[in-house]
Amino acid sequence: MHQSGAIAAAVLVAAAAGPAAASPAFEAFRQVCADSHADFAAAKTALATGAWRPAEVHAATMQGVTVAESVTRAEAAGPVKLTAFAWHGTKGAVQISACTVRISPMPLPAIAKEARDWAGFEPQVATPSQDVWRYTSAGSAHTSLQPPEYNAAAAGAGLEFFTVSADGADTVLDLLKIKS
Repeated sequence: MHQSGAIAAAVLVAAAAGPAAASPAFEAFRQVCADSHADFAAAKTALATGAWRPAEVHAATMQGVTVAESVTRAEAAGPVKLTAFAWHGTKGAVQISACTVRISPMPLPAIAKEARDWAGFEPQVATPSQDVWRYTSAGSAHTSLQPPEYNAAAAGAGLEFFTVSADGADTVLDLLKIKS
């Protein structure tokens, strides 16, 4: 079984187990988006392997950004579907990339703890339907940022926004990176 196929199968098994169900789904997000810090080339490579198949995703990018390239893929195993959308582009001299994985169905509470553990600190925004982290990274270490630090982060390693949102019965994991 391909690695992505194994992830989808594990999501099915874990989904039946209850709250710990997020592990395989979050692992898919980590492998495709998070470990590369939303690097488009790395996401595209990860989505070209295993059971990921081309998919039609009508997802929006940021207003005013000229998108250079995007890729969409989906993977299904029974009732669980992972849909990934990654893109990169520019707005003036600013480089922007994003990588999103929608997990369907997956309630937000099932994955929120894993997102917090991965980030390494509490989100700056935490509501019942959305958590948001703003940080810069050095390898796997994330440093929480406040608004006055955004420009320096974007000029350095990059400013990253990690959002975990509920969308009906689904959870959407989105990583956006801005680099000037």
